[in-house]
Amino acid sequence: MWWWWLLGRVSHFNVTTLQGIVESRDGVVGELQAAFKLCNSVVDKENYTGFILQATYRVQQGKPTVYLFGRLLDGRTFLVRDHHQTPHFYVDAAAREAVGDHIRSTGDKFSFAGEPLLCVDVAIPADAPPLRDRLQAQGFKTYEADVRFAMRYLIDRNIKGGVEIEGHAMAGDGTDLVFDDPTLKPAQAVISPRIMAFDIETNPNTDSLLAIACYGYTDDGALLDRVIVVDKRDRKMPPQAIRVRSERDALELFCRWMRDFDADVITGWNVIDFDLTQLAKVAQRVRFDLQLGRERGRMQIRPPQGYFGSGHAVVPGRIVLDGIDLLRSSFVKMDDYSLDAVAQQVLGEGKTLGTKSADNQHPDKVAQILSTYETDLPSFTRYARTDARLALQILESLKLIDLAFARSALTGMPPDRVAASIASFDFLYLSALHKKRLAAPSVVSTRTSAGPQSGGAVFEPRVGIHPNVWVFDFKSLYPSIIRTFNIDPLAHAQSEQQEDCIATENGCRFSREPGVLPAMLDDLFPQRSQAKAAGDEIASQAVKILMNSFYGVLGAPSCRFYNPAIANAITGQGRHLLGWSKAWFESQGFQVLYGDTDSVFVASGYADAQQANELGQSLVTRFNADLTDYLSERYGVDSRLELEFEKLYTQLFLARVRGGSQGARKRYAGKIFGSNRIEFVGMEVVRRDWTELAKIIQRNLFERLFQGEEVASYLQDVIRQFRSGALDHLLIYHKGLRKPVSAYTSNVPPHVQAVKQSLSPPPRVVAYVITTAGPQLVDEATAPLDRDHYLQKQILPVATPVLEALGLAFNQVIGDDRQIALF
Repeated sequence: MWWWWLLGRVSHFNVTTLQGIVESRDGVVGELQAAFKLCNSVVDKENYTGFILQATYRVQQGKPTVYLFGRLLDGRTFLVRDHHQTPHFYVDAAAREAVGDHIRSTGDKFSFAGEPLLCVDVAIPADAPPLRDRLQAQGFKTYEADVRFAMRYLIDRNIKGGVEIEGHAMAGDGTDLVFDDPTLKPAQAVISPRIMAFDIETNPNTDSLLAIACYGYTDDGALLDRVIVVDKRDRKMPPQAIRVRSERDALELFCRWMRDFDADVITGWNVIDFDLTQLAKVAQRVRFDLQLGRERGRMQIRPPQGYFGSGHAVVPGRIVLDGIDLLRSSFVKMDDYSLDAVAQQVLGEGKTLGTKSADNQHPDKVAQILSTYETDLPSFTRYARTDARLALQILESLKLIDLAFARSALTGMPPDRVAASIASFDFLYLSALHKKRLAAPSVVSTRTSAGPQSGGAVFEPRVGIHPNVWVFDFKSLYPSIIRTFNIDPLAHAQSEQQEDCIATENGCRFSREPGVLPAMLDDLFPQRSQAKAAGDEIASQAVKILMNSFYGVLGAPSCRFYNPAIANAITGQGRHLLGWSKAWFESQGFQVLYGDTDSVFVASGYADAQQANELGQSLVTRFNADLTDYLSERYGVDSRLELEFEKLYTQLFLARVRGGSQGARKRYAGKIFGSNRIEFVGMEVVRRDWTELAKIIQRNLFERLFQGEEVASYLQDVIRQFRSGALDHLLIYHKGLRKPVSAYTSNVPPHVQAVKQSLSPPPRVVAYVITTAGPQLVDEATAPLDRDHYLQKQILPVATPVLEALGLAFNQVIGDDRQIALF
C-alpha cells in the first residue's frame, strides 16, 4: 500500500491514530485524503517553550486525560493532552488488604518516618475521595490523597508555569497547536498574555441584558474597543457600538468576538460574581450554548465561599482574573474598591456617569443607567465602554496581571489561583519531597480551628515627641528565622529520632539535616536580591509575597503541615530576638523607645540629624556581628538574620492610648530624614473608617507640629468652615460590611443602620453620613448633618494628641461654640 509509505515519511506519528483513520474510510481515496491531511497537520518532533495558563483534565471513555492550555514564546497557543497519568495516592503498608486490587507498587515513596508506602491507583480522579475516606474511617493513614489530579501531574514534574514541550505538534481546533503525550520539562518562560476586559449592563432587576462592552489589544497592537447594544427599536448606533435585536444575538456576537480575539485572560470589575454570572443566567434563559473557551465546554462558576469570598470561573483554555480580587490578593489597599473610586485614585479619572443624574431624579445608579440607555445612547455606550477600559487600564497601571503571572512562575499555581497560599506552599513543598522520595500526609478535613498561637513582641512606647530616632528592621524576619533554625515540618519529624537537634525557645526541636522549607527560602532569597538589583519590582514583590506566606500557612488548620508548635517556634524566636536587640542597644548606651515584631526604635541621642544618620548606618555592622556570635554560641547555628538601618525620623511622635496614659502600640507619626514627608502608622489618616476631614486635619496638624508652626489659628479656621457647611463633602464615612445585613441583630453599627433604611442592595463598602435622624446613605440622606457628632467624634480625637503635646486643650483653642458659629 503505497500511501502507507507516504505516511511513514512523517516522523514518529501515532500509528494508532492512523489505523483509526484508515478503518473509518471507505476505499483508497478516503485513506489517501486522510494521509495527506495528517501529513499537513503534523510537524516534525521538536522542542517548544511556553507558559501554562490552565491545568485541568477530561474523562474520556472511562480514562482521565490531562489537559494543559497555554501560549508559546512565539505567540502561538497550545494544548497538551497526556493520557498516561494515573490517579493515585499513598497509604501505609498496613492497609494492603483493605486496598486490595488498587495497589500498584511498593517502595516508590516513604513517610516522614522512613516507612515504605503503598501506591494506590484508581480509575478516575473522582474515585479517590471515597476510597480515601473509607480507608481513613478504618484507621489507616493516607498520603496526598487530596491533591488535585492535574496539579499532581505538574507537581510530579516540578513544572511551574514555564514548560518545555518535546513532541509532535498538530494543528488544533481552538488552539494553534495540539500535543498528544509529549515529554514535558520545567523551563523559564515569560509571555505577554492577551487580555480582554469586558463589562455588561443590565436593567435594575438584572433580568434584561442591555449591553456588552469589550476592551483590549491584540498582539499586533490593534485595539478592540466596542460595545454590543441590545435594541429592538432600530435606533441609530453611536460609533463603536453594534446593534443586535435580542439577548441571544448579543451572546452569539460576544462569543464570536472572544474566539476572534482569542484572549488568554478575561478580566473586568466584579467580573465573576456579576458579569459572567449574569451572562450564564441570560444564556440559560434564552437557551443559548455559551461557549467562551478555546475548546467546547461549559463555563463553570464556583460561587463565593462566605460573605466576603469571591467566586472562581473556569473557562476552557482561558483564565478569568477579577480586578478587585487582584488588588486584594496583591495587598493593594484601597479605601473603596468600587471601579469608580479605584480608577479615580489610580488613573485620575472615573466613570462617565455619576451616582446621581443632573436632574437628581435617579438616586439609584442602575436606574440612571437604564434611563440613559432609553434616552441617550451615545452617553450610555460611552459609559459601558469606559467601564471595560478602566478595568484593564487599572490592572495595567499597577502591573497586577504581570504580578499574577510572576507568582504563577514561582509557585506552580495557575495565574487565577496564585492567591491560594496553602495550595502554593503545597506545590513547592510536595515537589521537593518527591525528589527525596517522600510523601506527605493528607489534609485532616476534621480540623476546624487553630491551636493557641503567639504573635510578635511589642514594647510599650515612650509617649511624646522624640528627636532623631533610628528605626532598625530585621530583613524578612520570619523567613530568616526559618532558615537560621532549620524550622521545617520534615526536620521537626526527623528530630524525634535524633539527639543533636536545634531547640527553639518554645521547646520545639528540629533536625540539623537541611530542611525542605529552609532550602526553598535559600533559593528565594537570592532571587529577590537579584530582582531588586535589576529594578524588577514585579519579580521582587512576587518573591516577597511568597516568602511571607510561609509562616501563616504553617499556622493554618487547612494546611497538611499545620502544627501550632512549629508556628509558635517562629514567633517565639522573633520575640526572643527582639528582646535581645533591645538589651544590646541599651548595653551600648542608647534608649529604646519602642519595638514591634521585627523593628526597634532607638533614640540616637544626637542633636544633628546628619550625624545621627551616619552613625545609624554603621551601628548595624557591629550589631549583626554580635548577633552571629550569640546565635552560634547559644544554638550552634549559622545566622541568616540581618538587621538593617531602615530610616531616621528627625521627629517621632508616639501617641498615648485614647483616654489613657500608657503608650498606644502600632500608632505613631514621624518625619523622615531627607524628606518633608510625614509617615503615619495606625493613625486615623490611614484608616478607612474615618472621614476625609479628620484625615486632612490630622495631617495638617502634624505638619505644623513638626515644623514648629502655630496650630491654634489653623484649627479655628477649619472649625469655621466646618460649621458653615463648606466641608460637608469631607464628612462621609466608609465602612465595610463584615457579614450579611440580616446577621446584625443585637448590635447594629451605624453603617448597617444606614443600609437597613435603604431599598437598594447593600454594597460591600457602605458610604454614609451621620444626620440628626441617624445614619443615612450618602445618596439617600434627607436630614441635616449632625455637626455636634462630627465635632466630638472626628475633629476632637485627631486634634487632641497634637494639642496636648503643645500643652493646649481643645475647648480652649476653639473657644465657645456660640462665639465661633457663623449662623
